[in-house]
Amino acid sequence: MVLITDPAIHVDDAYGTFVRGRDQDVFIKNADGSLYVGQVWPGYTVFPDWFAANTSEWWSDELQRYFDMLPIDGMWIDMNEPASFCTGSCGSNRPMNEEPTPPWLSTAPHRFINKTNRMLVPPYAINNHELELSDKTVETTAIHATGVTEYHVHNLYGHMESRATRDFLLAYRRNQRPFILSRSTFAGSGALVSHWTGDNMASWADLHVSIASVFDFGIFGIPMVGADICGFYGNTTEELCARWMELGAFYPFSRSHNAKGLAPQEPYRWASVAKATRRALRVRYALLAYMYSAYQDSVDHGWPVARPLVFEFPSSQFASNDKQMLIG
Repeated sequence: MVLITDPAIHVDDAYGTFVRGRDQDVFIKNADGSLYVGQVWPGYTVFPDWFAANTSEWWSDELQRYFDMLPIDGMWIDMNEPASFCTGSCGSNRPMNEEPTPPWLSTAPHRFINKTNRMLVPPYAINNHELELSDKTVETTAIHATGVTEYHVHNLYGHMESRATRDFLLAYRRNQRPFILSRSTFAGSGALVSHWTGDNMASWADLHVSIASVFDFGIFGIPMVGADICGFYGNTTEELCARWMELGAFYPFSRSHNAKGLAPQEPYRWASVAKATRRALRVRYALLAYMYSAYQDSVDHGWPVARPLVFEFPSSQFASNDKQMLIG
């Protein structure tokens, strides 16, 4: 059994995980030294600072308490870019234990964008569909224990959480390889965790692009990777789900997953999808020993498990082929 775990910690003086972390000074801060308080599923939340000297020890202790109650088989660490629903430290100076309005229900306008602050608005354009670089995540001006700003180390957050989580699992089960699935990764995170490509759409376009995405992450050093089969957002269709199951059975990491409140998409919902899934998974199961060898090759030599044709057939006619893939 694998359960989802987010890094954001609910701000609540009756919640032991928050109290112990606050007392041990393990959370990201604002420039004035106060706790940086964002908003995630529990409400107002703080975020572990992996640069603080004792954060890994605190994290391991909290996971130990968790596993003592429920000894799960692996961990799915999500929302670890880290994600935050509000922009900036929106929970600062708010009453303890206050439950904020979810931002998707709020009619409040976006805050004033300070274009003179180059850490908030860099002097170059990026393809960001949000209004501000810090939207949906911890603000770039937040401060870590070493004095470094989030602006400079944002992309390492998921990687550092992955390392701390893996260190705990290796100590907890000394003779077992840990299973950890992380949404946020960095180049080389594949030595620590597996990865899925995030919240995609139930569309033919996203089915297609998933192949290139799997190729990309294999090249980034993350061989155990896959997309949400049948799509995460939007309602899938019978034909789309059947075709995606036939493809997804050969992702290195193979999983169907969709958002709450959408139409169910388990393969048994349609006879044709169930039939296609059984056929594809029989082939996958027959190839498991071969795939395991491909993973060992990845460990030894750095080669991806899922590879574009051009890796084996270096010709211009295969260079742009993103509709087929090789396993090993």
